Amino acid sequence: MATKIEQERKASLKYDLKCNSNNQELVELTQDNVARVEAMIRHDSDYSNSGNEKSSTSSAYCFKKLSNVLIKKEKISVEEYKKIIFECVSVVDRENSTHLNADGVGREEMTSRIVQIDKKQLLAYLQFPTKNQYKLVDILSEKTHPTDATKKARENFSFASKFCHYACMYIFKGRDEQDNFSIFDSIVSMHMPKYAQYYNIPLPINYKKCYADYIATIDKIIKASGDVVSRNGFDHLLWYFHKAREKDF
Repeated sequence: MATKIEQERKASLKYDLKCNSNNQELVELTQDNVARVEAMIRHDSDYSNSGNEKSSTSSAYCFKKLSNVLIKKEKISVEEYKKIIFECVSVVDRENSTHLNADGVGREEMTSRIVQIDKKQLLAYLQFPTKNQYKLVDILSEKTHPTDATKKARENFSFASKFCHYACMYIFKGRDEQDNFSIFDSIVSMHMPKYAQYYNIPLPINYKKCYADYIATIDKIIKASGDVVSRNGFDHLLWYFHKAREKDF
């Protein structure tokens, strides 16, 4: 007779992510798989706080304050606005471990770059990214300028995509613009070629450095797979499925 542990293990198999029938190294791009991953992330203590609008340490809370300025046109001082931007930059950096301050100036410099953008233009960069050729990603990805000679300048491409993604996620909550930006993630980008090949999608040589190429490739893969998952769902699904598979690295 099977032990309770064995019974539990067997019962858990029905919740496994479904893999492609022709290639078990590829996870199926389905809403059901995405829903399973979203549930697991939501109950993971490392990530559960991110979407909590009542927690002052969450990205949801910080970007809601920015939304009040950009969408609701709340009137605040220059210093208050800079503080809100700094909080948004810091929370994205902290929650995603992008190590902005490895150069000693990252958080301050990202804050300064965003503050220098006219508020109306900043909203347009987020709301109409293709029309603006993903300009905000480019601005935030430019090399930093360390003041310490022992520190190296950084190009924060991953942070740039994550800032734009989470800004849209919470500023445009409940709207299509919520899904305007895909996250550039090392795990997702590492495994994307396998999905591109499976769906016969040409993979641009520069897809890891050109954001327009990166997100366009993701969109083509999603469309070829049946167009049933969001960019956010694609990001989470590939990241969750592949991050624990050490043999893939």
